[in-house]
Amino acid sequence: MALDKSVRVDIPEHSVLVKNKDNTYVQYTVRSYRNSRGQPTSERVSIGKLDKDSGRMIPNRRYYELFSEKEQAIGFHTVKKSGSYAAFSGVAGQLGLEKLVRRHFGSRADDILTVAHYMLCEGNVMYYLSDWQEDNISYASAQLGSAALSRLFASIDIDSRIGFFNDWLKLKYSNEYIAYDVTSISSYGKGMESLEWGYNRDKEKLPQINLGMYYGQNSMLPLYYRIYPGSIPDKAHLRYMTEDTGVISCKKARYVMDRGFYSAENLKYLAEKNCRFIIALPASLKYCRELIERHKSEIINRYEYSLGVGKPYGKVFEVTDLGFRMNVHMYYDADKAARDAEVIRMEVEKIEAELREMEEPPARNLHYDKYFFINRNSKDDSLSFRRNDAAINKSLDQCGFFLIAETDFKKTTAEILDIYRRRDIIEKSFDSLKNDIDMKRLYIHSDEIAEGKTFVAFLALIVRSQMHNLLQKYMYDNRYTFRKILLELDKAKLIIAADRISGCRLLNPPSKTLRDILSLLGCDTNSLSVV
Repeated sequence: MALDKSVRVDIPEHSVLVKNKDNTYVQYTVRSYRNSRGQPTSERVSIGKLDKDSGRMIPNRRYYELFSEKEQAIGFHTVKKSGSYAAFSGVAGQLGLEKLVRRHFGSRADDILTVAHYMLCEGNVMYYLSDWQEDNISYASAQLGSAALSRLFASIDIDSRIGFFNDWLKLKYSNEYIAYDVTSISSYGKGMESLEWGYNRDKEKLPQINLGMYYGQNSMLPLYYRIYPGSIPDKAHLRYMTEDTGVISCKKARYVMDRGFYSAENLKYLAEKNCRFIIALPASLKYCRELIERHKSEIINRYEYSLGVGKPYGKVFEVTDLGFRMNVHMYYDADKAARDAEVIRMEVEKIEAELREMEEPPARNLHYDKYFFINRNSKDDSLSFRRNDAAINKSLDQCGFFLIAETDFKKTTAEILDIYRRRDIIEKSFDSLKNDIDMKRLYIHSDEIAEGKTFVAFLALIVRSQMHNLLQKYMYDNRYTFRKILLELDKAKLIIAADRISGCRLLNPPSKTLRDILSLLGCDTNSLSVV
């Protein structure tokens, strides 16, 4: 076994010295038991060689594998995981992210990057950060306890954040379409002004904040976010989010949004501000229903409007119903038509079953009359009803259609659909933020601390997104999850001399899997030994 003669450690208990002609080796008892004859015996492994001058031991690899860091000779060396640090720092450096954090946060940068690195690996619960620092190479040299973390998060002020966003957008925004969406983050904390009661995306009624985020569709990276009170509807906050573009070097942004952000006022506002947009339109809108009714026969099974194998039919129409010019792309998907028709059938049967159980006519605002005529029987005053076949058939006629409005005017119907469908990257990003980085709950009692912690989580999300972008094919081909990637990175362990002068070395040579991961991330194995 390879030995590092510069390291000396105390000989552990339960060890024995075994001499040969030239050297004395230290063997450690890993198992004591009685053999088949009932005699006490033991199993021993060699963990190093005796240094006769000091009376201490020169450890070998087996020693480091058997003993945790706390059990090793503190003060002479440590063993730390270095793989995730090599990946995080490598990716953050390539993106220019590390440089921007240092520019805008100065002496706080190492602590901020350490917490972002920790969040990438372990999530939002800060309780274990100090223990994690003991086991991992990180930017910060000092341990970060709860008091230090609170001070750090509170110090991440709005001016520094805006300065960062300005430079980050200059670096990464290239006039691409921005996927915009909102998610809610619930909290059990108290004392936050932005916390308000509402139903989160998991249908839980809890105090919450809303997080609106911009996500680049070409860069595939988070670009900007804003926190606002949890009771404000998504579509009501859109214009306030777009007002930020003048502050963060993102003027005349182009947005991709789902139908949840639709309102006539929002689209008029975006048009007035010369902000191009692509947005799905609610099928319930009068002018949308009329557009489908007038033109549906023009695209169903019409070869000239086929967008390709496995894709829907589509055709564009110019409309001015909202007082300005926009294109509305109408799509028809036969598979969607079948699914929509089944949903309507199930809804009709459900309503009919519920009406049979009623003695009094239901309130009008419950919309039981959507597909039924409901009244009282003139003979015995009981509730009577019958299906409204015309209304049911009218809904069936709309099945399979969906509409997307845009003010780009240069993209084809197929390109608009592709851009809209790629907005699912932001939904996946929110899923990563809330589940992988564990930001679905906040246990915080201060708006300042919440803002600071969310900013650090945003940095972790940037690095995670880029790692996923670079490793996506490799993960798919090898059926790896992102957690599996982190576990592979953790296999890289570094032996570090206490004085940092004697140097450091890898405990074991990196595996092919680890080398492949680092290579795809733009790093090499030398980065595993950087401290």
